[in-house]
Amino acid sequence: MNSTVKTILSLSLILTAALGSAAHAQNPKTVFTVVRDTQWGSENYNPFVPGDQHLLPTNSALYESLFFVNSINSKVTPVLGTKYTWSKDSKTLTVNTREGVKWHDGKAFSASDAAFSFNYLKSFPALDTSGIWKSGLSSVKATNPTTLVFTFTTPNTPIFQYIAATPMVPEHLWKDVKDPSTFTNTKPVGTGPFVADSYSQQALRVLKNPNYWMKGQPYVDALVWLATSTNDAAQLKLLSGEADYGYIGIPDPKAFAAKSPNTSYWWPTNNINFLYFNTAKAPFNDPAFRRAVARAINTKEVAQKAYAGAVPAASPAAIFPGQQKEWLSSKVAPQFDAAAADKALTAAGYKKDSSGNRLGKDGKALPSFKILVGAGWTDFITMAQVIGNDLKKVGIKTSIDQQAWGSYSGGLQTGSYDMGISWGWGNGSTPYYTFNAAFNPDFSAPVGKTAASNLSRYTNPAITKALKTFSGTSDESAQQKAIDTIVAAVMKDQPWVPLTDRVNFALFNTSKFTGFPSAENPYNDASPDDTAGARLMYLNVKPK
Repeated sequence: MNSTVKTILSLSLILTAALGSAAHAQNPKTVFTVVRDTQWGSENYNPFVPGDQHLLPTNSALYESLFFVNSINSKVTPVLGTKYTWSKDSKTLTVNTREGVKWHDGKAFSASDAAFSFNYLKSFPALDTSGIWKSGLSSVKATNPTTLVFTFTTPNTPIFQYIAATPMVPEHLWKDVKDPSTFTNTKPVGTGPFVADSYSQQALRVLKNPNYWMKGQPYVDALVWLATSTNDAAQLKLLSGEADYGYIGIPDPKAFAAKSPNTSYWWPTNNINFLYFNTAKAPFNDPAFRRAVARAINTKEVAQKAYAGAVPAASPAAIFPGQQKEWLSSKVAPQFDAAAADKALTAAGYKKDSSGNRLGKDGKALPSFKILVGAGWTDFITMAQVIGNDLKKVGIKTSIDQQAWGSYSGGLQTGSYDMGISWGWGNGSTPYYTFNAAFNPDFSAPVGKTAASNLSRYTNPAITKALKTFSGTSDESAQQKAIDTIVAAVMKDQPWVPLTDRVNFALFNTSKFTGFPSAENPYNDASPDDTAGARLMYLNVKPK
């Protein structure tokens, strides 16, 4: 028996066991398999709740948005919207919606459904995690079945990216959902290219939507997600051919690609990995302490050991390479200097005892600080190890705190951590998106409450003003000055340490399918599997 037959039989056995009788009831000919290094929770297809609460097909295969904005090249792909225009004063956004689209239950989609979806977020502010209704939006109305009008009290053109990505839901079903925060939506009705089929703790399956509005697509009959507990286990499924795609951060993608003629990767840079400081907790509430700690960390070594040279260290200005030519006014030198960091800590009042351990300003020994990372995330674990070794040299003790996704994201958002490694929880075609998500007061919250994206709980009036200036104008010189103000303030107060460029971690096994995104054909940005960008991959991959 050859290895290909063994692989097919192995996958068949996995799916039959995991999906139960449903695997016998349906027999799709072409199955595109995604491996996920996580364990998902209960059955939930609510597109408005955070990603750790709903299942992975939700916002990629079942529900659709108006547009997809590609973060690496700013290209806008029409989805349920076909065209958009801003008024001259940037206070009105008009979107034309697609005709001939049906919900999975056969009812027609219209601009009224889109207007309902946005107004639903207004009625339930906890669902508005992008802050659409906190950013000057005053009304959303359908003026006819194919025209949607957004009205703003103040100009806010960057909000388009978030409007574009908002999932659309059917008014005829969701108008009766009184508490969407607890609604699990186990019988999802979207407009997407697939319909929900089977669920278990080990595998999820969705089937091709026979009435999808894009004729002839998708090219596959089913999508399946397989669960693993670690990156390594997920990688093995890709290498064996049991999976076709995985969004997996591994130390050396070049080595992965070299293992087989059928293995490849595409890791385009579209974000940054940060070490976040919890500025609501001492001593991380002291900018002098944070600056000294940042200077003690060798980010080049962090990048080299975490990604074997495949991903570089980040700019201290927190602007990633594709945006530096346009938005970074002057070169920023690396900050690493362990000796200077040691002196700076002492000068700031954090002396050492006779054993070389760092003391607080009260003369008592500082505790060992935890560095929060996702459980089994080898790249972040490696980063934490390097950071821990660097901080040990200046008398600061650390330990690595590995947590499953729910506890990891929850710890960051509720402010229960000391230091934590994560990406920028907002990114886009300009640095504005990174800084707005990270430091806008609207996205922060008191400790114990959930912050949407201001994980450090750092705010600064100068930054808040600059963000408002940027969003309220289309004048590039004014926008540049706003970014300069933000960069200067952030580098001075150091609420985070930019560690490495952040890439999307797309790994492929190409033995059965073609049409994957690549640098030559970047129709998406190597998007994670539960996002609007991943939908484009599920539509484009074809059986060989």
